[in-house]
Amino acid sequence: MRQHKAQGRMKGRWGPAVAVAAISLVLGVGWTDAQSVDTTKREAPPDSALATPATVDAGRLVFHGRGSCHACHGDKLQGGPIAPALTGPKWRHIDGSYGAILDRIDQGMTGTVMMRRPGRITEAQVLMVATYVWAVSHGRAQP
Repeated sequence: MRQHKAQGRMKGRWGPAVAVAAISLVLGVGWTDAQSVDTTKREAPPDSALATPATVDAGRLVFHGRGSCHACHGDKLQGGPIAPALTGPKWRHIDGSYGAILDRIDQGMTGTVMMRRPGRITEAQVLMVATYVWAVSHGRAQP
């Protein structure tokens, strides 16, 4: 029987999965430690971890630019005749969580004008727009 020694690399079917699990565990432990040290900033739910001013501003630019989101949802996210308001706290089709906003932008909504990744925005831009919408709808940023 022949054996191969992997030098610094995980091989086989489970190698990548183990690597991802290990990285997730390390990042999760780091996040938990950071939260336990500074409890004064815990009033924001975990969804806000990505809501840095730079990411919110980048999302605002995509919302009003390439994504053309403002054409249906309004310049102030107030909604219009063909699309709902995105200001919360009540939402028409989703619960307003970061994950739900992200999924709606990424996947669209069948039977409506909400297409998947409007303006053919990239995955990174989907994250930016979701962060912007989440921040505005949760009072963390201005439209």
